[in-house]
Amino acid sequence: MTLPRIATTLQSATAAALVLALSALPAAAEMPAPPSVHTANPTSARLTGDEKLLQVLNRFTYGPRPGDLEHIRAIGLQAWFNEQFAPKTIDDSALDRRLADYSAIQLPLKKLMEMYPNQQVLRKVMNGQEGRPGGEVEKAIYNDSIARYKEKLADKAQGAKPAAAPEAMMKDGAKATPPADDLVPLPIPVADLISMPADQRFSALCHFTPDQLKSLRRTVSGDDRPRLVAGFTPQQFEALAAFEAPAALVAAEDVQTKLLRDIYSERQLNEVMVDFWLNHFNVYMKKSQDAPYFIAVYDRDSVRPYALGNFENLLVASATSPAMLNYLDNSSSIGPHSQFAERQGRPFAQPKKQTGLNENYARELMELHTLGVNGGYTQADVTEVAKVFTGWTVGPAERGGIASQAQFDITKHEPGTKTVLGVKIKENGEKEGLQVLHILATSPATARFISTKLAIRFVSDDPPRAMVDRMAQTFLATHGDIRKVLLAMVNSPEFFSRGTYRDKVKTPQDFVISAVRASGAEVTSAGALANVIEELGQPVYGMQTPNGYSMKADPWNSTASLIARLNFALALSTNRVIGVHTDWASFLGSPSSGNAVTSDPASLTPETRELALEDRLLHTEVSDRTRSTILGQITADPAQQQASLQQVAVKDRRRDPFAALAVQERVARAPIPDPQSALAAGLLFGSPEFQRR
Repeated sequence: MTLPRIATTLQSATAAALVLALSALPAAAEMPAPPSVHTANPTSARLTGDEKLLQVLNRFTYGPRPGDLEHIRAIGLQAWFNEQFAPKTIDDSALDRRLADYSAIQLPLKKLMEMYPNQQVLRKVMNGQEGRPGGEVEKAIYNDSIARYKEKLADKAQGAKPAAAPEAMMKDGAKATPPADDLVPLPIPVADLISMPADQRFSALCHFTPDQLKSLRRTVSGDDRPRLVAGFTPQQFEALAAFEAPAALVAAEDVQTKLLRDIYSERQLNEVMVDFWLNHFNVYMKKSQDAPYFIAVYDRDSVRPYALGNFENLLVASATSPAMLNYLDNSSSIGPHSQFAERQGRPFAQPKKQTGLNENYARELMELHTLGVNGGYTQADVTEVAKVFTGWTVGPAERGGIASQAQFDITKHEPGTKTVLGVKIKENGEKEGLQVLHILATSPATARFISTKLAIRFVSDDPPRAMVDRMAQTFLATHGDIRKVLLAMVNSPEFFSRGTYRDKVKTPQDFVISAVRASGAEVTSAGALANVIEELGQPVYGMQTPNGYSMKADPWNSTASLIARLNFALALSTNRVIGVHTDWASFLGSPSSGNAVTSDPASLTPETRELALEDRLLHTEVSDRTRSTILGQITADPAQQQASLQQVAVKDRRRDPFAALAVQERVARAPIPDPQSALAAGLLFGSPEFQRR
């Protein structure tokens, strides 16, 4: 499966001036704070009332949704933290129902790799090393995938350019019909196929040959496309996507399910911490063909269970995950004096063949995962740690099978005693690695490094030293209890000071998710949102280097990025993002957390409407400059409003089987019912005030 792309443009002189008026603030320090924040002594002054509640919601969730402020106000901060620190006690069944549509990602790793094969698995099947699954859907996936792979190999052998991907069955818009001699006859006329009940129609498609599926994709008319898939279940849409690109479907579900959790989970603190650790223990989606499959279980099995638990347990889970072993190449690290190396009768470093000691994981384990760059280790320590972790690899569950589980291979382990940070590590097989992980997890340097990163994420780009000291002391005293370290941070007097209030600039991911949450939008597919986050510079699982994305303002805060954010904000507010729908009439008609009168949204004046949206979307006042700019736009001629908003359009370049076609067509073509509210909401999302949390 490939994801829909969003292309937004603001072309008129009026729109360009609007962007400059709202976003031409290149330096983080120049971004205006809300009017209520200005005090004579902003660093030491304490937050009060709703400010404290908003500080918590903006830092420990992906931003408040409608009703969240009222909830935390009703139960109090202590009760809210008690809830969030025990995520399993929070009912998340509504999210579970959404995620049920993504059944592939819930499979065990071995089954996932078998059901949705990548090219490595396909080659094994073609060479007779692996058998094909026997189910109707699985056979169709393998048949179509192998046919495509053979075409690709033939094109490569002939030196031809790869053929363009066939037009998707469900994609909006017609495609020119190719010459008849390029097509094969269909076993069932399209009209007869459409007339079948959905289950029978899907079963028939499973029995089409790859050439017949290609002909169907290339000839079915635009009007027949929605009829061809009408009534299909999410799992059937999922299978259709896998007919074309099973590995791409897995990658797409990795990203989309993560974003849906971020948007909808009631266990918000846990989701924010999962994201923090996924970034801290970064892995890259495009590292290898296996990476998307490994990432699917990395979140589920290696990070999520430990996100609010003990740091050493989390460190061990990361070290033993196929995702990390693959990403930092430890799976190919072999001791130069191991049984494997000596049996092969070859030196440990051979050209084009990684059969020797690999220091990638050892270096990043100390520099990025634990001690920090100034943590006191040397190059000699890196080499010794690399020896300790030889034999930690990824292998098949049975001989000749798919490499789908972490393993310790004693034959590849470097024998002998090692010395790490002055500590002698006696030869003890796999337990050597566990001993080193314990040394690193309990180091004072690790306590300070992790505490500093947490404080940068949740408090300030330059966190107070006294706060970090308290956090590090708590880390050591509690043996890395993540909950207690977070509590030490929240209980520090600096956390609720005005100097930290709305001081953090949102990353692209934080911005997009917080806007969707604040709007109360209904998300039927997160594919377009994933594209937006990527285009804003922070693709999910897309950081190639192991240091992860910066949580500081500098990489994200520029005029160009603010313009791109405003483009998205207008697309979101005007229902130009495929799979995401806002309803401003219902939004304004719901109970308010402030004093704005919204019982009859249609009767609101522009000024009252703008104030009501300020209250509901930002929960604070914006600057006079921002407000006057917005009022100038929403009081313009209605025809001009519609014309301006129509420039913000989504181009669905690639299909997304999780977004219903009817919704796609309506989003792309329907007029905007309330352009005044939509425009005001979009401009508020694009304002400097919303860029901060």
